[in-house]
Amino acid sequence: MIKRFLVQVLLITSVSFTVLAQNLNQLNSFKTSVYDGKHLLIATTKGYIEITAFAPDVIRVTYKTTPNKTVKSFSTIAKPGRVRMQYINNNFVTILKTSLLKVVVNKKDLSVSFIDLKNDTLSKAFNYIQTADSSAIGFHSDGKEAFYGGGSKAIDLDKRGQILQNYNQAHWDYKFGQTDLNISIPFLISNRKYGIYMDNAAKSSFDVCKSNPNVLGYKVSSGPVSFFFIGGESVDKVVYNYTQLTGRQPLPPRWALGYISSRYGYKSEREVTNVIDKTQAAGIPLDAVVFDLFWYKADTLMGNHNWYRDSFPDPQKMLHNYLNKGVKVVTISETYITQKSENYKTTIKQHLLTPDYITKPAPHIFKDFWASPAGLLDIFKPEAQQFYWNFYKARIKEGTAGWWFDLGEPESSSDSLRFAAGPDSKVHNVYALIWAKTAFDGYRKDFPASRILLLPRSGYAGMQRYSVFPWSGDIDRSFEGLKAQIPIITTMGLDGVGYMHMDAGGFTTGQTKLKGDPELYSRWLEFAAFCPVMRTHADATNYSPEPIFWDDNTRLRVTKYIKLRYQLLPYNYTLAYTNTTTGRPLMMPLNYFDDSKQLSNINDEYLWGEHLLVAPVIIKGQTVKKVIFPKGEWIGFNDLEVYKDSASVSAPLDSLPLFVKAGSIITMTAPTTNTSQYDGKSLILKYYMGNANVTVKSQWFYDNGIDPKSLVKRQYDLVTFTSTGTGNEHYISIKPEHLTTRQKKFKLEIPGKRVRRVKFSNRTKYTVVGNEIYFSWNGRPLQIDIKTL
Repeated sequence: MIKRFLVQVLLITSVSFTVLAQNLNQLNSFKTSVYDGKHLLIATTKGYIEITAFAPDVIRVTYKTTPNKTVKSFSTIAKPGRVRMQYINNNFVTILKTSLLKVVVNKKDLSVSFIDLKNDTLSKAFNYIQTADSSAIGFHSDGKEAFYGGGSKAIDLDKRGQILQNYNQAHWDYKFGQTDLNISIPFLISNRKYGIYMDNAAKSSFDVCKSNPNVLGYKVSSGPVSFFFIGGESVDKVVYNYTQLTGRQPLPPRWALGYISSRYGYKSEREVTNVIDKTQAAGIPLDAVVFDLFWYKADTLMGNHNWYRDSFPDPQKMLHNYLNKGVKVVTISETYITQKSENYKTTIKQHLLTPDYITKPAPHIFKDFWASPAGLLDIFKPEAQQFYWNFYKARIKEGTAGWWFDLGEPESSSDSLRFAAGPDSKVHNVYALIWAKTAFDGYRKDFPASRILLLPRSGYAGMQRYSVFPWSGDIDRSFEGLKAQIPIITTMGLDGVGYMHMDAGGFTTGQTKLKGDPELYSRWLEFAAFCPVMRTHADATNYSPEPIFWDDNTRLRVTKYIKLRYQLLPYNYTLAYTNTTTGRPLMMPLNYFDDSKQLSNINDEYLWGEHLLVAPVIIKGQTVKKVIFPKGEWIGFNDLEVYKDSASVSAPLDSLPLFVKAGSIITMTAPTTNTSQYDGKSLILKYYMGNANVTVKSQWFYDNGIDPKSLVKRQYDLVTFTSTGTGNEHYISIKPEHLTTRQKKFKLEIPGKRVRRVKFSNRTKYTVVGNEIYFSWNGRPLQIDIKTL
């Protein structure tokens, strides 16, 4: 069924976008221009253009058939702000001028241009075309700019030259090169520092300068063309503005940043307990375990949402015992209800399954569904939402800590489906978004003191505001599968979704019977230690995704990086705080802060926060890797060498190429085996001295990792560290931005150096041992002068 639908999507979007380069604007000719202080309405002989400023550099443009028609958005939650604008109207153009942009409507061709303060035209929307079943618009491109975003795509970071379908699709056993995957987000960012966000959830497509190098084309199957031009003096500001529109991720439960063990699937309490006990006995940190569909016995019973008591006889006791071991449990859920499910008759009786235009009101049954014939819950119905939330609520009361939402594209679909919110063509992409919202709203109502963890496979623009931690689908267990993950995760970060991750180690083996490749597994987990979520998972037939079942060398190799992830929890949790407050991704492309041309399409390196650069090995057998660096000095985390521009770096199997921006202070903690052991009372400050005289700011954020309202209540610590200096003389200032507890114990460590002299700006007791300075901090501003040998 899904294959048939994809053919139809391709037929709809196969019309060449070169037509957009012609003067075919179907609005015809200009009639009037009216500005009411908030909205500019351009009347034409065949429609209207409405322009609204949400911020001085965020402008909405909507093409309408009637002046009062409103646009329903599933994703945009912001309202227009109070923006001071100058309105100019003459014989040739109508202009809205803000403090940061000029929006110019050409009365001859009805194009809408966006011009910055330097008088550079960043983009121009032109040639709006509407037919009986679709609409299209073109955006002028300079012919060479890079475009990033568009959701989950297993292709290069720069999408120039690609046709992108905005239609959620499941592809089993995919590798690098799979253009369209489980999450569509119609938002693209140019390296010229602006973004285009198309606010229509219907199936659509981008022609990213493929048909015409000077035209970014967009075509949507139904509904209006309504888009936001999002400006900003940097990529960081564009992402900030976009997440202002669509929402930001709440603070995660801190345990979500620990190691999570998962497989397809754990079949009994005994099996799970064995994995937990062996993992902890091996000294491997662990925070959570994911239960795949066997928690309700079998895939043929999909939709049960009750424990299979033969294998899990006392779930509440089991979950309590695991919590005592410091381990949370996440259970899987799907919205397909098989005919064998104990809940099938109820969903039929209550009309909760989705019909199609032929069967309505009877449900559409997917007879060839892989788990056995099933219907699909109409998640847009309030009754269906409450039906599922009742199950979730019961399990949460038992002790379930999070939910894994699978198959939510929806995986099996049909163009004939008729949801309560509309036909599949209009709402397919937001099915998983509404599913996540259902759970999020339920948590907020019934468990208001809980931070939320949802692991969906699919979603849409704005999904991040529902506390989602999505993964990249059923990836092939190969180096080609591994290669796909960096551009997927960095792209999703630019699209506002900061916690994209993957089945670490790879999920499928395609047609092979490969039991496991220690090299691939090691490289994948080294990389996963520096991803937003670290979760091993696999189709476990003849394969074990957990480190404890590998040979000693492999197990010790990957354990080193799991432990390093836990030591970096202060740094990583601060990245989470920054994401929540600004929208900045945890994992960023190399040109996020540096727009150098050579960084515009780097797909095998990334920034982990502002201060760390990660360059995973993604080629089998490679032990030396060429690494390209953003501007400035970078210091090898492993060898303490100073790097600039580019270098060939040694990368033996047990070594992840990892680098620190010179002058950075990396906040760390002593080794732990669980995130709950990190209490914020003591901290390791690793200061990586560089040779150049630079000033670098680093932050540290801490709260209890549990309270969803800690920011509102101001129950947190936030400290800024500023370092500067050159040669062997450096200065570090410690500035409290906000503190709830003032007394801290710090260990300031300067890798590769030896402290000769240290001076504090106030009376501070300290001890120097080699390259380490131990001192207590009373929470007041402090400057430390350091001289090294």
